[in-house]
Amino acid sequence: MNYSISKINEITSLVDVKKKSQALALLDAIIEPEWEYRYFSFNCNWDHRSSEMMASMRDGSGNEYFLHFSTSGVVGKVLYGKKLEEISLLLASVPSCFSSFKNEAAFSVDKASFYFWKKHEDENWSALPNDLEAYPLLGFLVGDSSYYHQWAENYYEKTINSMVLEKVFNTLHIDSESLKILNSEITLEELGEDILEIFGKPI
Repeated sequence: MNYSISKINEITSLVDVKKKSQALALLDAIIEPEWEYRYFSFNCNWDHRSSEMMASMRDGSGNEYFLHFSTSGVVGKVLYGKKLEEISLLLASVPSCFSSFKNEAAFSVDKASFYFWKKHEDENWSALPNDLEAYPLLGFLVGDSSYYHQWAENYYEKTINSMVLEKVFNTLHIDSESLKILNSEITLEELGEDILEIFGKPI
């Protein structure tokens, strides 16, 4: 399953994308304490000046996305299977206001199946190439808590309480009682470093 959407504008607001990206990273940190086995991450202070943020998904098999949040908006790339040919020409067509993303080696922007973005003033999302039949992996940015729940139970091969997961997903808050239900093997203190990276403060 490639977790795709059929139209780029199935993605909603920039605020919603940020919230869902943080929810995915938080739940992954709770369910899987070992960093190398997680799919999702979020860094709320990517530039160390609190003006840029980063979200990522990596499946360990080469498929990935990176999103860069800045004062200009949100821009991202997805690599799923085959990478683009003549990629430099398409990357050059991504708006220059996203130069930090375009020049960031950590995002491997030279290895992509497509790019997508939305500036704060834009009404719609844009994508290159713009004639794709589907946009893989972006279903995670569109789906609700049940979307993640179904994926997580399959990937982590464990039963996960859907009601507690939904609460954390929607509120971006975790307390000791909810944490015990989702993963009794870690404490809030042990989760603290991940929470600071995702939110920049305790939650």
